[in-house]
Amino acid sequence: MKNRFALVLAFIWCVTTAASAPDEMRPVKIADNVYMLQHSRGSGNSTVVFTNDGVVVFDCHVDNSDQTLAFIRKQTDKKITYLITSHSAGDHATGSWHFREDKPIWIATKNQVHDLQMQELKAFNERKNSADPRYATYKGKELGHPDIGIDGPMTLYFGGLTFQITPEGRGHSTGDLTVYIPQKRVFLMGDLLDTEIHPGQGESGGIFFSNVKGWIQILDNIMARHLPVETYIPGHGPAHIGRGVKDLAEQKSYFVVMRDEVAKMIAGGKTLEQIEKEFKVPQEFAHYTRPERLRLLYKLFYNQLMETGY
Repeated sequence: MKNRFALVLAFIWCVTTAASAPDEMRPVKIADNVYMLQHSRGSGNSTVVFTNDGVVVFDCHVDNSDQTLAFIRKQTDKKITYLITSHSAGDHATGSWHFREDKPIWIATKNQVHDLQMQELKAFNERKNSADPRYATYKGKELGHPDIGIDGPMTLYFGGLTFQITPEGRGHSTGDLTVYIPQKRVFLMGDLLDTEIHPGQGESGGIFFSNVKGWIQILDNIMARHLPVETYIPGHGPAHIGRGVKDLAEQKSYFVVMRDEVAKMIAGGKTLEQIEKEFKVPQEFAHYTRPERLRLLYKLFYNQLMETGY
């Protein structure tokens, strides 16, 4: 009996310890001098590109950009010269405070500039002033603002590399931005691509704005460029190094298949509540993590199919 009790206590300790373990940003080498920092629990990834002239960072979160900065400081004495963000969601565009000493030039879309100054700033300050321990990392921080807001393609030549920065339109967010680095054969997708994880409903400061039709169209547009990309770097989930365009095709298939399943249930007279309870994830996507995200996705599919909003 004592042994059984001891085993139960040990199990509870292990579960509690795992649950309270700090989130980590784990560096993964994608190409020479290009690293994706993968979030250990599937939240937003960041990407770091090292050059002889300085460092470029893609996406940052106030919760963990101190880890990104620490990784950079271990690798080089060069400063962060440019910060580029894919969209305005908190887990991708709130960490610039940690880079303030380097004073990087922050590039975003005009949509992001708007969202960051409106609902995201409000949400940031609410969390900063909250007593909720989940938001302890916000204490003493400030939400920065982009230096450059673009509404068309921009090419940045820096450190011997070419950064093709493209506002892709409305898909996951009000204005998703991607970066293609031809010399490295990598393409930074932000949340337009999530791998081995159920995609999130785009959100900024409690406002949800993903558009499934636009998301699929953006993926089609990028695939139609036929770029010699070896690795598309996701906003969430692991990087599939060398898998290339197959990742984009799988992401598109996910949306098409999942939306069609919801459409069949709507045609069968199911309500949103019934869909949320009865939907069975197709086998090809059953291994995806973060199933708690599905509730908002069902709502997204339902409302856009019924043309009742987002």
